[in-house]
Amino acid sequence: MDAEAAKQERVQMVLARAREVWPNEAVEEWVHGSNDVLEGARPVDLVRRGRTDEVLAALEVERA
Repeated sequence: MDAEAAKQERVQMVLARAREVWPNEAVEEWVHGSNDVLEGARPVDLVRRGRTDEVLAALEVERA
């Protein structure tokens, strides 16, 4: 699997997890918006940089 495909797979996994918490519109906003738990970073940017675990942890904070 090439690097771009791996990034897309990680993004899709995060989106699927987020959809367990919110409807699609809210998921898109959360993934592409600035996130206080992630010190202002956008979850999608961190996932693309390979920091998926941090994004999943932030999602768990939001879920709680």
